[in-house]
Formats: sequence, structure tokens, C-alpha cells
Amino acid sequence: MRQRKPARGCDESGLFESCFGLLHNTSGAEMEGLSVSSLSANQSTVQVNMGAGLHDGGVASQWSPYCKEDLMRGGEELCFEELRAERYNQQKQKEMEEKMRHLKEQQEQLSQELEEKKRLLLRKSQQISNVDQPAAAPFKILDESGSEESVRKSEPSSDELPDDVFLRPDEKGLCVRVQFPTRPDQNHQQNRPPGQPSRTERDLRAERDLRAERELRAEQDLRTERDLRTERDLRTERDPDSQESVSQPKKQLSPIEEISVEAASLTSPGELSGGNFSPLDQNQKLDQNQEQEQNQEQDQDQEQNQDQEKNQDQNQETLSQSHAVDPCDPEVRRQLLDLFDITSSANLHSEQRPLPAVEECSLLDLGGDTFFIESRLLDRHSVSIFRAAADNQSVFIKVERCSAPWDFYLFTRLKENSPSADRAALISCFLFEDGCVTVYTPPADHQLTVVADCGPDLARVGVTAVRLLELVLQLHGCSLLHAGLQPGVLASCGAAANQDWLFPLDWSSSLDLDLQKDVRSVQQIPSAQGYIRLGLLQPADPPHTVDLVGVAETIYFLLTNSEMKPERHGSSWTLKHSDVFTSTWRRFFGLLLNAGGRSSISILSELKDQLSELYL
Repeated sequence: MRQRKPARGCDESGLFESCFGLLHNTSGAEMEGLSVSSLSANQSTVQVNMGAGLHDGGVASQWSPYCKEDLMRGGEELCFEELRAERYNQQKQKEMEEKMRHLKEQQEQLSQELEEKKRLLLRKSQQISNVDQPAAAPFKILDESGSEESVRKSEPSSDELPDDVFLRPDEKGLCVRVQFPTRPDQNHQQNRPPGQPSRTERDLRAERDLRAERELRAEQDLRTERDLRTERDLRTERDPDSQESVSQPKKQLSPIEEISVEAASLTSPGELSGGNFSPLDQNQKLDQNQEQEQNQEQDQDQEQNQDQEKNQDQNQETLSQSHAVDPCDPEVRRQLLDLFDITSSANLHSEQRPLPAVEECSLLDLGGDTFFIESRLLDRHSVSIFRAAADNQSVFIKVERCSAPWDFYLFTRLKENSPSADRAALISCFLFEDGCVTVYTPPADHQLTVVADCGPDLARVGVTAVRLLELVLQLHGCSLLHAGLQPGVLASCGAAANQDWLFPLDWSSSLDLDLQKDVRSVQQIPSAQGYIRLGLLQPADPPHTVDLVGVAETIYFLLTNSEMKPERHGSSWTLKHSDVFTSTWRRFFGLLLNAGGRSSISILSELKDQLSELYL
């Protein structure tokens, strides 16, 4: 039991509550042991204490913080602060419920007002539309087959037109009357003051502007429809089985239906001119417009057919180009060479006979000169390269089963763009009915050798690498691509070792990127497919990268007399047993096999400068 000073203004109810607090603090066991007499005695003692407390106002008295009502009802014991908090929460809950109910009523009221506004807006819009666009009066079909005598006596008026389309000459049928809507300004025309423009003039101006706008829109729609028809026809021609002709004839209307459709379209007062136009005049006008539209449609159909023929020709050219997947196809090369006058060259000779058989240790007669075939250097598909002798000098002869002088054309282009053309070999080509023979002869005091014949001399290989880099630089500089560099197809022409001029003996895989502009990646080059399957080249790599790998293969063979076997280490490519090479050669192969995004000319120029400092 806590001792507290009585609060100021304490009354008997507080003392009474303190007395019951004494009883409440007594344990349950003690309460059971008490008799009725002891309880009355205690009550008397409490009353004495209460009296003493009343007489001594300033003396400390007993005070219980518990509520008498909760104590008597046997519920949970709450202090005054807890009861006050409970009453506060109940009051707030009631306020919140009242507020939510008020908000709900406001929401319902607003929704009702919104629906009412919508109905009013819809009603006003309907009224405005009815006022702005008056509907045309319906047609009236009158039965004039009453009495035959009155019909014979009465003459048909201007508004009554006999229908003689579906009737026999001796029959009288129904007559159709078209009742035009009255103009709203008809009565106003009579009272118009002088000098003021009439509504008819303003309507005519507005009508002219509206017609001009409609004609412009119709022309644009016709152009769009014509383009759509052209595209649809092209798709139908490309895949005729996928689409079927579903065109249906235009529905034929009776004269009554035609007049009803025409009159229904004349809803604006500006298109009518009072009583001056009759339905017959209007029909004649519509017939003239229909004839003009038919003539325009015929002219447009003719233009569309011409455009369609042009598009077909262009599509055929595009398809023919897209179907030429192999840029090294002989027919493709023959078409490309037709663009140039190669036959006028003095070193190109035509032989009106089949291609002669060329074998080792045999004689070959070409243009009055006799060549002795010594050995075969290359035999691949329809191409063979021989070493021959004529006039005590060594020459190289290439025989192929293709009548297009592709090697002659590319070698001539390379020689024209070479700064050392005076050291280049001489070329002559003989065209036969089913093939051609290309002869490479050395100039005076020069000799021809095959690059593969030189031994594994490091200095000699270094010089050859520099000359090979110069050759590929010249090729790429004039947009030529060899795409088949190997030691067996490379020859040198020169009087001294360090003055050799390298050139290819075989151009079967070569391309002219100036003429074959559709070749944009190595995926389109047949000779690069092995590198792509290996992963050394990606399908989207530039075409020039195939020559970089060819240079690496050629120099690796000259250094090791074995085939190059690249392997991947992480994201870069290296060579097996590359530790046997010096740092210069390791960097040489690393740049060629990992071109990345660099151009081929920059890589070749960098390597040429480095090797020239060491071997030249």
C-alpha cells in the first residue's frame, strides 16, 4: 500500500475508496479466514480513521489509485490513467466512424451529380447535332395508277418522271419524287438589304473550298491505295500460292436505290441550288463525274502497271544479286568483266579452239611460242599451275577451266597501282572456248622463283615477310582481296634477293571490292569458312582479315616448314610452341591473328616498319 498526500479538495468519496483499497490489498486466504465480526470490527476501525482524517486536513492519509466500480465487479484492475486513455480511445473511434460516414455520404452525392451532368451534356450534344445537320426529307412513292382516263388526260409535270426502266412501253408504273429539304435562308433572301452579300455566295465560296479540300484528300487516298496495291501485287507475285484473288464485282443498284443514295449524300444546303436543279440534271452531273472518275482510274491503272513493271525489273535484279552467294562464281566474274574492254589489251589473245591438254614433260604451243612443261606446282579442282621453260628462261603457266580472264584483270590492276612496276613480271593470257591459259614471264635480267622453295633461312624469311606485307598493302590499297595466300601460290621476280617483287600465281579466290560491293564480311568469302569454323574469324569480321591470317600462315610455314595450328588462350589467339620464336615474331603473329577492330592497312604498315628495320 502506497502512502500519498491527499490532493487538495479531497472529499469523503476519496477516503471511502482508500478504505476499500485496504480490503483489496488483503490476500485471498486472509479474507477467507475472517469472520463477520472481524469484518465489522475492521469497518469500524476504518471509520475511525476516516473521521480522524477528516478532522486533520493537513495530515497524510491513505489513498488508493484503483476504481471502486472495477473492484466490486471483479474485473481487471485499472488505474485512473488507464481508464482515461480508454475513454479517449473510444471517443476518437466514434469521431472516426462519424467522419467516414460523412465522407461516404459526400461521395454518393458527388457521383449522383456527375451522372446528372453527363446526362445533360449528352442531351445538349444531341440537340446541337440535330440543329447543325438537318436530315433530308424522306422519299415519297406515289401511286398514280388510279384512273386510266385521268392519267391519259393529265400531262406529267416536271416533278413526275415516268419510270421506263423495268416497264413495258404500254405500262404506267410508279413515279419517284425526290423532295429536297428547304433552304433555311430562302425566306431571308427576299428581305436582304441591297449591297449585302447573300448567303448563297458565301455558301458557294465555302463549297468551292470544301470541294478543293475533298479533291486533295481523294488524290492522297488514291496514291496511298495505289502504293498498297503495288505492294500487295508484288507480294502475290513472290508467293502466288499464299494469296488468292478475292475480288468481288460491285453490287448493282436499281435506279430508285441509286437516286436514294445520291439524295441522301446531298445533306448540306450548299450543294443544292433552290429550284434550279432537278433530279434529272443532278443525275446527269453525277454521270459525268462518274465518267471522269473512270478515266482517271484507267490512267492510274496504266501508271500503276508501268510502276509495277519497273518494280518487277528492280526486284529481279535484286534477287539475281542476292542469289549470287558465291562471289567467286565464274558466271559472276564474267558479268563483271563485261563492264570493261579487256579484249582490247595487247597481251590478251583469243584462240578459236578447245583448251589443250597440258601434262608434265610435254610441249605446249601458245601464240607461236613453244613451252616445255617441266613440273606441276599446284593441282586443285579446275586449276593447275606448271613450271615451264621457254628461250632458256623459267616461266609459270596457269591452266584453268574458265574462260573469264579474272587473273589477267586483277594482275593488271595490281601492276598499275604498284610503285615498283618495273620489277614486276610480264603477263599474257590466251582465251580458249572452254578455258584460259595465263603465262608469267620475267623481264630481262630477272628470274622467277617460288616462295616455297626458299629454305628456312631467318634473314631470307624476314625479307620475304617484308615483301609479302608490301604486296598485301598494295592489294588492300586498291580494294583488292586475295583471300588465298599460301607459299605454293606466291612467286618472286627480281635480280637480287632484297629486290624481289612478290606476286600471286593464282587468283581463284580473289575479289575486287570496288565491283563486288555486296561483300561486306568474311562470311561471304568461300575460302574463309575454315577459319570461321575454327573460331579464328567471326562471321561479321571485315573481309580484309582473311588476308591477315593468310600472311600469318605463309610466314609460319616458311619459318617452321609445317602447318600453322593456332590455339585460344582466354580471349586471344596464339600459336603452339610459340616460345621458340623471338619476341618480334610473337608480336608479329599476335597482331595478325588478333586484329580486333583495327584496319588491315594500319596493322600491315606497323609490322612492315618493324621488320624493315631488322632485315632490310
